[in-house]
Amino acid sequence: MASAGKVTGAHIWAFFFGVAFFVFLGLWYMQLREREELVSARKTADDAASTANTALRNRIEEIEALIGLVGHDFDIDQIGVGETTNKTKVLGAMQDDITTYGGDVAQQTYSATIVKLREELDRIKQQYDQVQDELETQRQQYLALQDQYNTRVSQFETQTNDAKSDLQDYVATYDEMISDKDGQIAKLRGELAEALLNAESIKEAYAQQLKVREDEVKKLVFLNTQLTEKIDGLEEISYERPDGLITNVDNATRLVWLNIGTNENLTPQTTFSVYDKNNQGVGRTSEDIKAQIEVTRVWENRAEARILKADLYRPISPGDEVYSPIWEKGRKFNFSFVGFIDLDGDGIYDRDLLHDIVSSSGAEIDNEVGDDGEWIVNRGISANTKFIVIGEIPDPTQTQREEEKERFEKIIAKRTELINEGRLQGTRVMPLNDFLAFVGFKPQRRLYIPGLADKEYTLKAGAASTGVNENVGDRRSTGRVSEIFTPNQTGQKTSSGKTSGAFGTGR
Repeated sequence: MASAGKVTGAHIWAFFFGVAFFVFLGLWYMQLREREELVSARKTADDAASTANTALRNRIEEIEALIGLVGHDFDIDQIGVGETTNKTKVLGAMQDDITTYGGDVAQQTYSATIVKLREELDRIKQQYDQVQDELETQRQQYLALQDQYNTRVSQFETQTNDAKSDLQDYVATYDEMISDKDGQIAKLRGELAEALLNAESIKEAYAQQLKVREDEVKKLVFLNTQLTEKIDGLEEISYERPDGLITNVDNATRLVWLNIGTNENLTPQTTFSVYDKNNQGVGRTSEDIKAQIEVTRVWENRAEARILKADLYRPISPGDEVYSPIWEKGRKFNFSFVGFIDLDGDGIYDRDLLHDIVSSSGAEIDNEVGDDGEWIVNRGISANTKFIVIGEIPDPTQTQREEEKERFEKIIAKRTELINEGRLQGTRVMPLNDFLAFVGFKPQRRLYIPGLADKEYTLKAGAASTGVNENVGDRRSTGRVSEIFTPNQTGQKTSSGKTSGAFGTGR
């Protein structure tokens, strides 16, 4: 019994083994619990990571869709947060779009900028609709004015054609009626003068109406100019008639006689251009002129004139008609001049001579622009204005001097003003050279100017005349020179070697 109650080594080993077993069992259980917790935590973490990845992919897809909607070709890593000035990134490109395309209505955000742009577009569209309505109203007014213009043009053409037809009939029978129709001619002249007076009165009244509605008529000036230029290009219509006839010609003395005189208020120094008796209308073109004459003596019903210039191949003959745009029986005309006036091509302006030519024929100047571009006379284009004459006007772009450029531009502006006003009055526009040709003017340049050798020069060659009426004859040089300038025929003499006593040595 005693040995049974004694602690032995087996008992101790069994005790420690039991304790170790229970300790191991506890540790194993704790590790098992910890492993289960770790497995559960890992599963939870995996689930959270999967959820986060799914959310991240959704966000990436949303960002890519947003980038695509913006319209720029960028990758997902080019957002550019904090780089709003970098146009190579999404946010920088968006900010640049807002600034560039938003302009004055640019806002802080895309949405606000688009709203402002829409509001601006609506406002501009409303203004556009208003302009369209106004344009349609003006178009209707233009069409109404055009109808009025066409009606008046048609009436004017009808009256012109009737007058031309009556005039042609009268000219065709003039030679047969002249002997026994003096009374009827006087009556017709009275009726014609009354008709012209009435026409001038109507034209003046029409001019006043045109001035009242000047703003409306300006819209038709361009169309009127085009039509006029087109008509002038198709046919050169003449509204002129001859002022008289040549009754006799003396080519030896270069004199002609006309069938007009003091009864028609003709005065000496009046010049005319000469046309064939079978012409297509005097005053039509300067190429139809065959000669130029100047009246020297005048009687009651006839006049003597000297030939200034004539075509050898188209000699003057009885029955030829004469015409001057600044003279007509019983009438007084006005003329308008703009541009530089050089009548003889010598580079010197001849405005005073032009005034003498016009006034000597009983005509007047109602509008004249000076060489400085300012008005000398400005009474406006009226029914009495026969021609608007255009002189030389240099191109302002061809001068480097500002004062000359300004002066030329003033003259061009005055020319445009006169031509536009003349179009409304039906006044004919012609260059200065044609006007001088119709007048019968012949340049008489008496001074030779170097550099103008190609111009006509009227001084006679040779010695001076010994008498007033001496025949000039042949004044060509004989080719001989004075003996003073003739070389010594015996050869040059040789010096003797002696000097004058004045230069002696005093010996």
